[in-house]
Amino acid sequence: MTSKRTVQTVPKPTPPLEINAKFKDRLPGIMNEICNQLLVIEPAISQVTIQLREFLDYLDFEIKKLDLDVRQMKWESKVDLTKIKEAEAWLQRMQQLKVDFTIDVMTSPPEAIRAMVDRIQKLFEV
Repeated sequence: MTSKRTVQTVPKPTPPLEINAKFKDRLPGIMNEICNQLLVIEPAISQVTIQLREFLDYLDFEIKKLDLDVRQMKWESKVDLTKIKEAEAWLQRMQQLKVDFTIDVMTSPPEAIRAMVDRIQKLFEV
């Protein structure tokens, strides 16, 4: 049995069209400045990520502890409904904070900028 192989050629990217002369002259400087700023931002984001994760660990612990406390309050011989409602409201606020506390979203701007810089450099051959 013979198999036929077809060779697929990868199309060459089209060269960029001519752009405004001022933009063309300024583009390398803009890109260089963005990259220099990323060198400052990226290490700072890495450092703050450590504290964000630590905070999230403590928040998770507090949520579990308060949830347990609320369940225990409901089983006390004399139930204080006002105290339980306040604790449940506080628990709900902490749980919502945890849901909204997305470390990847808070720390992603440098990665998004880096990806866009790469695209710009490829597109304009900078």
